[in-house]
Amino acid sequence: MATIKISSDPYKREIKYHCYKESISEWEEIQKSNPDSKLREDESEKSFLPFRIKEIVDIIVNEYYVGTDMVNIIFDGTQEEYVELEKICNMPEVADKIMLSKGNMILENAKLILNDTKEIFKTVQPIIEKTVRDDDVKRDLNKVADALDDIIPICVFGNYSAGKSTFINSLIGHEILPSGGDPVTAKIYKISISDSEELARVKFKHWEDEIELLYEGNSFRIRKGNAEDSLLCELSQMMEGNVKDDMYSRVNKALEFVNGYEKKDMETTEISDVIEVVIPFAKEGVLGRSRNNFVIFDTPGSNSNSNTDHSKVLADALQGFSNGIPVWISQYESIDSNDNAKLCDDVLDIKALDKRFTMIVLNKADCSDLPEGGFSEKQIQNILEYNSVEKMYASGIFFVSSIMGLGAKNEGELTDKHYRKTYRSQQEMFSDPEDVDYATLYIYNIMPEQIKNEVIEYSKACSQSSSDLVYANSGLFCIEQEMEDFASKYSAYNKCQMVYMFLNEVIYKTNDVIKQKTDFLMRTREKRKEELDSERQQLLDTLSATTKTKEDEFCRGAKGFLKTYVDSSLDYSYNPEELAELDDKIVKHNEEVNKFASQENEFAEARNSMWNHLKENGQSLLKGNLKESLKVMRDDFVRDYREVQEKEEEMDFSRSEIDRATSDEIMKIVVERYKNSILDAKEKASAVTKQHWIDNAEILKNTLVAIITGSDVLSDAQREELSEMIINHQGLMIDDEANSVFVKAKYLKGQFLGLRISTSERLNTKRLANNFNDTIAKSIKAMADDLNENCYSAFKVWQTNLCSTIEENITELNPQLKQIAEMIKEETEKINELAENQQTICSSLDAIRELMDWKVLE
Repeated sequence: MATIKISSDPYKREIKYHCYKESISEWEEIQKSNPDSKLREDESEKSFLPFRIKEIVDIIVNEYYVGTDMVNIIFDGTQEEYVELEKICNMPEVADKIMLSKGNMILENAKLILNDTKEIFKTVQPIIEKTVRDDDVKRDLNKVADALDDIIPICVFGNYSAGKSTFINSLIGHEILPSGGDPVTAKIYKISISDSEELARVKFKHWEDEIELLYEGNSFRIRKGNAEDSLLCELSQMMEGNVKDDMYSRVNKALEFVNGYEKKDMETTEISDVIEVVIPFAKEGVLGRSRNNFVIFDTPGSNSNSNTDHSKVLADALQGFSNGIPVWISQYESIDSNDNAKLCDDVLDIKALDKRFTMIVLNKADCSDLPEGGFSEKQIQNILEYNSVEKMYASGIFFVSSIMGLGAKNEGELTDKHYRKTYRSQQEMFSDPEDVDYATLYIYNIMPEQIKNEVIEYSKACSQSSSDLVYANSGLFCIEQEMEDFASKYSAYNKCQMVYMFLNEVIYKTNDVIKQKTDFLMRTREKRKEELDSERQQLLDTLSATTKTKEDEFCRGAKGFLKTYVDSSLDYSYNPEELAELDDKIVKHNEEVNKFASQENEFAEARNSMWNHLKENGQSLLKGNLKESLKVMRDDFVRDYREVQEKEEEMDFSRSEIDRATSDEIMKIVVERYKNSILDAKEKASAVTKQHWIDNAEILKNTLVAIITGSDVLSDAQREELSEMIINHQGLMIDDEANSVFVKAKYLKGQFLGLRISTSERLNTKRLANNFNDTIAKSIKAMADDLNENCYSAFKVWQTNLCSTIEENITELNPQLKQIAEMIKEETEKINELAENQQTICSSLDAIRELMDWKVLE
């Protein structure tokens, strides 16, 4: 039997495959054991596992299923992805060929750790703002914060005339963006959902002035901007002539005006590349009802000559967003064009986008010559082999009529003449199942089989409502539902990883700043060393060497001290007998509540009754009519046996429910004890560790004072002054407020007991107690080490500050070196602050890494 392991890490966008080699009892990478295998790790960045899982399983069966030997698949990853894999493995065509099981490694669902990631980021955000004064970092910081506020960018690409603006209007549910025969989108539109149904905003820059147009119902006013601005004067006049139009029509006219304003002078760029629109989305659509905060980016048509720099502008606008949905708009007839191939290359170069959920949307599908009943397998394969499709295919190809979807959200009440005529002429085709050309565009979607089945099922369910029939049949409902699923299921992985990558970048830049300042400080000290007399320099060298020796001594001593303290004072182990007694007590209580004893009695009575009837009927065979007696005996036995079976099933079900409830209660108690123990251990270990390092700081002070008082280089007055300065120097202060956030994220989240329990399993209390004791001992040791490391870092900052002050005072005894001394002190303080902030950022990075890291299950 071949054994294949699938390891899926949606955080890192990795899917790895290993084959178990029994000859050496080790796992081996599939590409090494089977170089010709179609299982390729470099494909993992193209899509999330659920979109490829059917293909992966088919490849495994094709390559490893031999004869009647089943293939054993072991899965490491999230529970959510395991469920998707389980669905595939239970499909009839592979169910008898695969044996699926979970591995001993698991990843937390991103939705479960996202709040902790947000909390950690909130803790370090002000520190980053203070530490790194870099425009790129500040910009990315804001975008990470936006992404954590549940912003989901929908990034719409497409060539001129693909119908992007119409598609976006259909997502919004209103005719907002201008449409027409010319390349109408010269700017990037960033379209957000308004909090109010009666409020819309348009924001952009004219030259360098901030402009904001405010629409409240049918009213319009310029909220920001110079009233004498020629653009605004012209726009205001136009708005005054359209006072009877509704809010959406007026926003549409304003955007058309702004979009075309620069065409008067193509050589001059007056208006910012990005125009922000905040507008209500129609509640008749999935996006309008969603709790997710979708933001749509509309881009210039890439094959329009006037928009040759659109990809650079777009890349700048999307910098920092890694959780966006790329949506490529094309048409069925032109999908394999050279222009589309070039567009795909541009999109793939934008690092901000997650290409694993790229949606290929074929617009105007109502006008395409599509085969009745859907595509054949051969036709699907041909489409997937198109150059541009092969590059971009990830989550599927979607067929849609944007005009019909837009009209469905507005009951056909459309302003644009082309929209209106198209909707009216095709409404019957999309709404009457008896129509000879009845259209259900979602059946043409190209995607993995299991997902296609779900799409058809929920689209049919949506179309059961007459008001949603055209909406579903237009293909728009399916597209919006898939966007909603991405936001709800998958975007959290990107958000967590985005914070992690951002903090990595911040640490890199902070290291660079610290290095620059440290190099400058070393050069300054060398200059001072050249000018300071040799005896005083020797005193400084002695003080420095002694400080380093003490630091090393304290570091070693703290580890030994802490180990002894943890072993002797932080024992939170669970007595297996105590847990067994608690289990018995809860079981008895649950049995009483469920009246289990009476069920046992009823089962025993039914069984006894069956045997008594058999005995009585057996005796009657000798006394009466044999045929009649046999019939009675048979009927009684069938009835009695059925009753015994029913009573046994009822009893077994109750037993299972009691065991499940008992296991749940025991786990709650044990988990609560674990959490309380960790928090208690954190408080105790933190207090003891802090005090230990505070004592070390005082020992260092006394040691340095002894060196100063014994020095012949200084006068009596200088020795006394310097000694007093050291003694009065502020003691070591350790602020561990941030540690509370990191401890919570690192040690109080996820399946920290590493147990897997089936729904009806009675807990093995001895195993649970042993696992608890082992886990909590390891966690407390690791946590204590973290706390010690933080105290050590704070000590080093304090120590450096003390040494800098001593250095400054000794150097100032030479008036010519006073300025250098002040510079050294100033730079040392800056480095200390940076190092301290760096430590906090590193701790936050470690905490997030721990949340996203693999956990071992028993």
